[in-house]
Amino acid sequence: MKIAFFFSLIIIVGSLSGCVEEKSGLIESEEISPAPERISFSSPIMGDDSNNTALDLQEYVSEGPVLLIWVAAGCRGCHSWTDMISEEVESGNITNSSVLSIHRYSSFESPSYVEESYGKNSSNPVSWTLALPQENTPVINLDTGQESQYSIYDSFGNPSTPTLQIMDETGKLIWSSKTYWPTSEIIDEIKNILN
Repeated sequence: MKIAFFFSLIIIVGSLSGCVEEKSGLIESEEISPAPERISFSSPIMGDDSNNTALDLQEYVSEGPVLLIWVAAGCRGCHSWTDMISEEVESGNITNSSVLSIHRYSSFESPSYVEESYGKNSSNPVSWTLALPQENTPVINLDTGQESQYSIYDSFGNPSTPTLQIMDETGKLIWSSKTYWPTSEIIDEIKNILN
């Protein structure tokens, strides 16, 4: 009896399933172009209370490759990376102009909170520029000169914190690492690319 009931149930459930067709006329996929390879944005910087000074990323990287460090105020790994990069800058192994920190979570970390973590009087001060872009900061496709359809985060591969990336002088990302804690091997790799 149980076996007959089981087979009846399978037949009923099987007959309720819909047809499957390889091509459906109801769903049309829209072609989405890939994110641009060469990108830039403009953003206010930390320490400019008037927000009159804007960083132009294309101009910032124009002299050579730049290490981009995506940071958050409450990110311990970001603090450790900042400290290790600061040591390299103080030792003369990396220049201030070849490093740029970018604040990642503007939707829930205020510029003043970032300043408390990375400003002059903080425990993890940066001697280089720290950009404070908003989530809706337009990204420019440097190949077309037009605004990209991608958000700032999508354009940079949705960086978590910390994410380290190196952008060359043409505005192209050429290296990336999402290693949470700093290592001397990654620092050596960064120095080799920057120098």
